[in-house]
Parts: sequence; C-alpha cells; structure tokens
Amino acid sequence: MKIKIYMLLCILFIVYSTTVFTKQEAASQMAETKKNNPSFMEQLVTNTLEHNDVQNIQVQNNSGLQREFSINNGFQERVLRKVVYWLNNSERAIGTIDISIDNPSNKMALKMKKGDVITIEPAYLCVVDNKRKTCTANEGELIVFENGKKVQLKSQSLYDWLMVGWREEVDGSTKEELLEEALFTRYLYHLGPSYSEFFVCPKINIEPIDGDPRRHLIFGSSLNYSGHHGGDYDQLNFSISDSNLSGLQVTNVKIKKHISQEEVEKQCRTFD
Repeated sequence: MKIKIYMLLCILFIVYSTTVFTKQEAASQMAETKKNNPSFMEQLVTNTLEHNDVQNIQVQNNSGLQREFSINNGFQERVLRKVVYWLNNSERAIGTIDISIDNPSNKMALKMKKGDVITIEPAYLCVVDNKRKTCTANEGELIVFENGKKVQLKSQSLYDWLMVGWREEVDGSTKEELLEEALFTRYLYHLGPSYSEFFVCPKINIEPIDGDPRRHLIFGSSLNYSGHHGGDYDQLNFSISDSNLSGLQVTNVKIKKHISQEEVEKQCRTFD
C-alpha cells in the first residue's frame, strides 16, 4: 500500500513539474516573440520604425478627397520613407493629450504588413464659450492611435504634410529629379564602365569655381544596383571639374563598402 501511495505521489509530482515547466516555457516563448515583434507604439517610442513594415498609407480629408501610397510603387515608396522618417524624428508632446474629434479635417491610416492599422490625426484644442464648443487643430501636434492606445506627438513637418502636403505629392519624378538624373548619368559615363552599376539613389551637387559660371565642381554619389538584391550597399562618391576651357576632369573617386542602413536612408532621402 505504501509503495502504491509513493508511486502515486511520484506521478503527481512529475505531472506537476511538467505542467509548471510547460507554462514557463510558453511564457518564455511569448516574451521572446513579443521582443522580436515589438508593437508600433514600442517602435515609435524607441525611434526604430521601418518603412518596409508599412504596406500602404491612406490619407483623406473631410471633403472626401483621398489618396493611397503603396510600398509596391517605387515613386510612392518615397512617401512611406518620408512619413516613417518624420515619425522616428518626432517628439512626445508633454502634458494632457488633446482630444480627437469625430470628423477631423484630415487623417491618415498606416496599414502595416502584420495587419495592424495605425491612425494619425491632428490634435485639437477645444474651448467652450457661452455653451458653444469650438475646436481648432493644435499646430504641429498629432495623435497616434493603435489598438485603443494613443500618444500625442510633435512634428511640424508631418503635421504640414497631413494638412496639405499629401495632396501635392507627384506620382513620378519631378523636373528637378529628372534633371539631376540626366546630369548624374552624364558624369557617371566619364568614370568608365566599371562604375556603371552605381545608379541607385543618385545625388549631385554643383558649385561654381571662384564664382565663374563657366566652370563648375560637381560632387556626385550613388549606391550600387546589386545591393538592391540582398546584401549590403556600396556607395560611390566622386568629384569632377567641368569647364568650357579645360573640359571634364575627374578629381576624385571613392567607393565606400558595406555602408550602414542609416547611410542608405540618408543617400535615398529626398526630403528634409
């Protein structure tokens, strides 16, 4: 009888230990999953949002005008980069969160690849005078909503874009960008065929030499195309003297290998 009781206690102990271990393991796995998949708010607080995590951005105003910007469109992807950059560089508003209203002048929704939808609206200040309530947008401040949570941010650039800028986005290259690409291609050709794959995110800056409009110093930079298909990007930097008297003279060419993601973002950024 004692042996049976002993065996029963052993079995109960083993079952209890297994259950506790299983629960601990499940809790550990959940914590690890949460760590590897932080929420939008957690990324926002730590300034670690990635534009690649956004599927599209939908913006609309209270007059019914709306637009959508998708990660799958090369020109529209720049809009996603810009919005995420502003979010990462925003500041937390100190104090009480201002209210949102039922029909804000403008609002946007970020649809994440994980399926979450993040809503961003202007923050409003409301005052009551003679029982009449008047609400006005709080300049430069926004309220971000995620799954019932909200946080108030300060970003004049994102605020201005939400109020006006999104309607003016060009779905294609601007004249200035086309001119920059044409000039960059012209000068890249003079570096020789070994640099032909460096045409991603071209940037060019032109300065007159000693104030002479006939002579210029050109500074160019770009990324290699092969970096677009995996691995790290390399960055090309060059300078060329362009004069109607002496022609083109390459003065400096350098390739920086395996640049950081921050440097890639800076090279491809077309906004302040």
